[in-house]
Amino acid sequence: MRNLLRFIIQYHVFILFVIFEIFSISLLFTTSAYHEAKFYQAGQKIKKNLAYKIENWLDYFSLYKENKKLAEENNRLYNLLKSSYKISYIDSAFRGDTLSPRNFTYISARVINNSTNKKYNYITLDKGRRHGIEPEMAVICGDGIVGIIKTVSDNFSVAFSLLNPRFSVSAKIKSSGYFGPLSWKGTSTSKAILEDIPHHVMITKGDTVFTSGYGSIFPADIMIGVISDYRLKGGNYYEITVKLSADFHRLNQVQVIRNEFREEIETLEQKAINE
Repeated sequence: MRNLLRFIIQYHVFILFVIFEIFSISLLFTTSAYHEAKFYQAGQKIKKNLAYKIENWLDYFSLYKENKKLAEENNRLYNLLKSSYKISYIDSAFRGDTLSPRNFTYISARVINNSTNKKYNYITLDKGRRHGIEPEMAVICGDGIVGIIKTVSDNFSVAFSLLNPRFSVSAKIKSSGYFGPLSWKGTSTSKAILEDIPHHVMITKGDTVFTSGYGSIFPADIMIGVISDYRLKGGNYYEITVKLSADFHRLNQVQVIRNEFREEIETLEQKAINE
């Protein structure tokens, strides 16, 4: 109490000034219709702006939850795709049971770091070894391919982005079925180059480019992009510019794909090479 009295005595002039200012402003707005209207309008404007910001914040957090739910639902649907199972018998129906052992398993993950402006770009995910992720697993998003897992810890993983010259994928042209290696040359974050397509193949701008399914990492028919330009290189093969379908500046939720038969395929191929 003594400290409060000391404070009031020490700052009594300032306190009286504030009291008189509040009284004057209150008197002004209660006796003048014009100022009262202005005050009301200003208060309503502040109220609307505050309500708008609060609504945006609530929408943002709600959107995060919705995106997570959608990613989980996409993951469930990916795992139900017919292409995720291997039909073991010619006369067996697709049932996802022991007659149709799983070929591909999809694991949902969130991007927590992503580079697009470097020569060698990487993507960090919030899932790791204990979630079933291992090196050499494919990474895709809802718009197309993203990259390939290179290193893994217990809780996180790092992937080569498609925007990395060290990454290459076998890609095929939809209309003709011809395939070749596709890789990024560092010129644009939205374009990659498809090579080794023979000169006699009919190339059309706007034609779709998918994964070929060759190799043991990417399933077939995952979207890569569309042909935006092409030219003959050396007279025998085309160099085809592909506009990528995935926007690497907006990556958020991705799917990591495990080929359940990859080890068996690679072991068999290595055995054939050694013999």
